[in-house]
Amino acid sequence: MNMPRPSCWADAPTIVNLSCGVSVKFAAIQGHPEIGAALIALAVVWDSLDGKVAAWTRHGGREFGKQLDSLGDLVSFGRVPACSFVGMNEPSWPAIAQLPCFVGCGMPRLARYNISTGKGFEGVPITVNGVPFPLLYLLSVIFPPGLSVWPAAFPVMGLLMASSLKVRRLF
Repeated sequence: MNMPRPSCWADAPTIVNLSCGVSVKFAAIQGHPEIGAALIALAVVWDSLDGKVAAWTRHGGREFGKQLDSLGDLVSFGRVPACSFVGMNEPSWPAIAQLPCFVGCGMPRLARYNISTGKGFEGVPITVNGVPFPLLYLLSVIFPPGLSVWPAAFPVMGLLMASSLKVRRLF
């Protein structure tokens, strides 16, 4: 059986992205959601580097790397914003019920990307969630009623990910 072998250098940024996402939960458990918000933003940086490192090391386009990247993105930009919201607030059950739907919109979005051959994206990339949710966190720290915006952001971002909107690659 010929198993795909990871390239240490090409997959390192993806693993750091995933580690940032996992660490957000630890920061929240310790009562430091501001560190979690910073880690989400840091995950965006590492996620943007993985393709560049793969191209630089000539390991771009590998199936293993694509699948690993999708796993990291689902954790850092799907699960983490949802868990951060619950950790910062005691939301009602209607607000909590939409969170699996939000994460559920990210999963097919990533699968669609993994089988696509075009240069752009169909639907908003899940990585985009690494921008509004840390900003919403900062807004809610500066202006606590800003936390009430979060429940509206989840269905909007979920629908944008699940949409067939054509989005150009920025980097």
